[in-house]
Amino acid sequence: MDFKTYVLHASHFFSETEWRERIRSIDEEDDGDDNWGSNLPQILLEDIFALLVPKHRHEASQVCRTWYQAFYAPRVWGTFVLMQTTLTKRRFNLYKGYQRELCPRKTQVCLHRVGSLFKKIIITPLSDFYNLYEFLRVLTAFLDCPEEYRMPLLHTFDFTFACESRGMTGVIVHGTGGKILQILKSLLSNMHSLKHVKLNQLLLDAEEVQGLLEAIALNCSESLLTLELLNCSKVPLPMTDISQFSNLKTLTITPQHLDEEMVLLLGGMGLNKLHIVQDAYTCETEALSYEVWKLVKQMAPAFRVSLSIRGITRKDIIIQPHAPVYSIVFRTPYAKINLDFASNVCEYYKKTLEVFAQEGLPRNHGSRSFVERGDSTFVHLIRQCPSLKTLLIRERISTATLLIIAKEGKNLENLVVRENALIKKMDWPKTAGFSDEFYRFLKKNSRNQEDASREVSKMLGKPWKPLRDEEYKKVSIKL
Repeated sequence: MDFKTYVLHASHFFSETEWRERIRSIDEEDDGDDNWGSNLPQILLEDIFALLVPKHRHEASQVCRTWYQAFYAPRVWGTFVLMQTTLTKRRFNLYKGYQRELCPRKTQVCLHRVGSLFKKIIITPLSDFYNLYEFLRVLTAFLDCPEEYRMPLLHTFDFTFACESRGMTGVIVHGTGGKILQILKSLLSNMHSLKHVKLNQLLLDAEEVQGLLEAIALNCSESLLTLELLNCSKVPLPMTDISQFSNLKTLTITPQHLDEEMVLLLGGMGLNKLHIVQDAYTCETEALSYEVWKLVKQMAPAFRVSLSIRGITRKDIIIQPHAPVYSIVFRTPYAKINLDFASNVCEYYKKTLEVFAQEGLPRNHGSRSFVERGDSTFVHLIRQCPSLKTLLIRERISTATLLIIAKEGKNLENLVVRENALIKKMDWPKTAGFSDEFYRFLKKNSRNQEDASREVSKMLGKPWKPLRDEEYKKVSIKL
């Protein structure tokens, strides 16, 4: 939709005189430069089209021939994201009024014209299960072609089920199962040479899980490099069928799908990274024994583990004793560090821990009292874990604590704190074990943020400053 058409549709926002003046000014500008849109660089047009949803891409393609050609550029359709209203049409329901319903005709036309350009297919959580089933059915039929594979560029499939809904009695959590699970298995068995697969929040019964990984392995057993399985089952169930993927390098999984036998299996198949993730839907499970992790480290010295928790949950991260953990990440707004957790981290991971991060903004109260804050806990962590390279702190700490962390971090490269969470004061007691000179240094440079930032920059050897909340929210650890 060009700007003139937009103004015509938006004319009710202006008076008649003002609206006519705007139209006249647009006409004068168009007379001076008729081809400004068609003269944009092709690569810039493709980047713009890639940011639009399919509906707006189609509207923009009707502006001129150049934009029409950009519409079919391979870079534009590299990533296809199925959202709530993608490829839908309005339909009147006698009891519910107008609703958005997936249009099979639109879906078929889209797949036949640009489906061969897809590199990634991302299916977001859809509350309308009928639309989800219809899209999976049409996509399965499109790929079910024995003569040729219609998506030769496809290498990533990301599926997340909307397992949570709100009813009259409150929040209802349910699994996939039924026809959606059947069509999902059929779709996975028709996909070839996938490198990255994500199947999240299926919450299946134990007997329904059988055949899910076999469907992926049918045509992707040697090509798959990364696999993400979050809460595939409602109960603890080891996913031993992962051994079918001989070239798997990175596995992201929830702890209920791990047991001692499976961890040994992963260590023996050449896996590089194991990401253990918890969220609100993860069922209760126990940590694995120390002997198993010790044996895994002997079998695969390069084997690395990360622990993380995400979503709206107040659960604690399950500590895996003496596992080769290199990263601990909190992606939940309620998590706060405590001395017991930090002591376990220092006891089990002090030689391997490289990343400790609290992402996002907190939703709990942060006390200004030194006794109730986590200052001493963070200092204990940085002292006991000399390999720590990245530290993200969203809790309240004082500028004196910030200086101590920067001083004690021998290998610290990235230190990120919130500007709004910094308390400008020196509240450490003299009995904390500091020398008189260092104590005077802390007292002098902790009075204001500028002095503290200057000293931290000197210690880290690069420019440094605390981040505003808007900037801190954008910080994300790439594992």
